[in-house]
Amino acid sequence: MNPRVAVITSGYLPVPNVLGGAVEALDMMMVRENEKTPNFKFTVFSSWAPGVDEVIRDDAFQHTDFHFIKTPMLVKTADRCIYWAAKYILRKKKLMSYRYIAQRLWYIRKVAKALSKDDASGKAPFDKVMIENHATLFMTMQKYGNAERYADKVYYHLHNEVTNDFGCKHEIAQVKKVLGVSNYIVDTLDKFLREHGEGGLKPEQKAVWRNGVDTSRFGSDEAKRKAKSFRMKYGINDDDIVFLFSGRLTPEKGAEELLEAFAQVVAQVSNAKLVVAGAFFFNSNIKSPFEQKLHDLASQPQVKEKIIFTGFVDYNDMPALYEMADICVLPSIWDDPAPLAVIESLVSGKPLITTRSGGIPEYANDDCAIILERDSKLVEHLTQAMVELANDPAERIQMEKNKNNYCKELGSSSYMQQYIQLMMRR
Repeated sequence: MNPRVAVITSGYLPVPNVLGGAVEALDMMMVRENEKTPNFKFTVFSSWAPGVDEVIRDDAFQHTDFHFIKTPMLVKTADRCIYWAAKYILRKKKLMSYRYIAQRLWYIRKVAKALSKDDASGKAPFDKVMIENHATLFMTMQKYGNAERYADKVYYHLHNEVTNDFGCKHEIAQVKKVLGVSNYIVDTLDKFLREHGEGGLKPEQKAVWRNGVDTSRFGSDEAKRKAKSFRMKYGINDDDIVFLFSGRLTPEKGAEELLEAFAQVVAQVSNAKLVVAGAFFFNSNIKSPFEQKLHDLASQPQVKEKIIFTGFVDYNDMPALYEMADICVLPSIWDDPAPLAVIESLVSGKPLITTRSGGIPEYANDDCAIILERDSKLVEHLTQAMVELANDPAERIQMEKNKNNYCKELGSSSYMQQYIQLMMRR
């Protein structure tokens, strides 16, 4: 009998990933790969959102149960009040930390209760529990005796640096294994625990589960067809050189530095266009002052007709967006653990300009990317790299030759094989 695995997702973005989200996309890729060759019986705990029921209907998932938790209107109202107070009264900078506080607490309580209910034989309902990224989700282990029930059975799928344990550092330190998206991110958790009195992670608790994407969709014939319609939609000519930025529009992703560099690029590359794909917070109506700042930069006369903001893009359309581009640019100015945008660029066969940040060098190298240092000259070096690749088609072709290797290493099949080995290993 295949192991029964509970997957505890974020509590705000749903799985299936109808509202976007990199982690949520990875969860769905894992689930779909498991349907092809079943190795696990998954139960995915997720918040509910319109559209999820349509994705899972018609018995499309025989080896996954989706346990959706709906958020009551009273809880949603409480969150709106908390967010309003954080924005207008407390003037908090990291506003998204205050957007779903009540919803997540409601979600944690419901998930913890479900984990505590024994099966018909009187045993715990799951053989393993995988917690997705957020330290707050370890509160599910603090309720109803779940920490004892699932001792040595909890896996922590870590995508971002932990800076606050929310009173859960002991539960985090006791996990069976940390499945980090890069060595860099595993080391940050080890350091955090050591600095907060937990002694750090044991060697057997450390593991890397490299991110991946569905490579059958990136660079596909369908993506090529859609790319032509996208070019028409955005008024991009056949001879234009298209730079693509894909990601959330937050300061740490480097979009501001990119726009500053692009204003200098257009003086040297007259047919350059910049497509900025993404929003502040996935498919939501939440806007930020930073987004407005970007639009102000893009309204300068020299770039006004050359920068295109797509807003949120459905993940199904992302392969076409990459296919439409000539060069991808992700100039992260923070220690990015392992951004999917880097992987999507590589498997699409697109030359990449990025930075030496966090786990990025564990995925990209000099054969396929120009990797810049994060320093005071980043904008200047971005400009130089963009102009260099725009004017050198031979170099772009050379960088594109590594596509097949990346498709093999970073594809959905490889992603699932890693998971099987990590979860089955004692």
